[in-house]
Amino acid sequence: MFSATRPRPSPASPASSDLTSLLRRFSEAVDGRLSDLLPVASESGETLVSAMRAAVLSPGKRMRPALVLLVVHAFGRETESAVDVACVPELVHAASLVLDDLPCMDDAALRRGHPALHRQFGEAVAILAAFALLARAQALLPTALAAAGVAPAHRAGLQQDFAAVVGALCRGQEADLRLAGAAADLSALERIHAQKTGALFEYAALLGSVVAGVRGAVLEAVLAFARNLGLAFQVSDDILDARGEGGRLGKATGRDAALGRTTFVSVFGVAGSETLRDELIATARQALAPLGAHAQHLNELAEYVRTRLS
Repeated sequence: MFSATRPRPSPASPASSDLTSLLRRFSEAVDGRLSDLLPVASESGETLVSAMRAAVLSPGKRMRPALVLLVVHAFGRETESAVDVACVPELVHAASLVLDDLPCMDDAALRRGHPALHRQFGEAVAILAAFALLARAQALLPTALAAAGVAPAHRAGLQQDFAAVVGALCRGQEADLRLAGAAADLSALERIHAQKTGALFEYAALLGSVVAGVRGAVLEAVLAFARNLGLAFQVSDDILDARGEGGRLGKATGRDAALGRTTFVSVFGVAGSETLRDELIATARQALAPLGAHAQHLNELAEYVRTRLS
């Protein structure tokens, strides 16, 4: 059922206290900057601003900004100047969740333990908030990269990549909706979620790599790690939706089955999806081999994704 070329998972190695401390520090820094970077009610329409802030500042895992900052940290660069860069993929992710929850998409009632944004502010404001967040991310990107010391030529390339990532998210979401109830195989699901989930993970890793000055084979290794990590994260989401606890996840579970969505679990079952997740994590970790000791915390992040319960 799964590719024979994928390595088997290595024994679990739980996140060290050092990684836990790093993730906590990164999350606090990102949360603080996100609040500063978002508009306040006095700048424009109060309802729209309130919706933007609710979408972004509700408690989240902050996995994408953590990936940016862990890559920067892995290569010995200071992370403080890269926090704004790390906020860019989180703004994009927040916008994508707002759109994903809409009645015309998943019709979700909860997100991160709170009513979905369209339940709080109405569909029209939710859609406008999502577009406003994407605009905020796009405007932030060049100034954040400049502050992190990224050369102008690289900044231009990353701005083009930003547009490509947003396009990939849209294509992945449309393909996912079109697939509902249809037969699918592993390659079809991987193709969809490489766009819907993996693209933003890969872009986060690319941002961190460019800030850290990583090039060539090492850059390709980091990107391969992120691609597989993003897919593993999606498989894990499908597993948690099938059997997770709603209170722990902060959203209703069983939604995929109720909506007739074609997921990794609907195709391969929970046990088969767990095997696939573990193989993807093993592939992600194997990709890090050229990094040597630099890969310690990235390897631990992969294990966190493999064993997460929320």
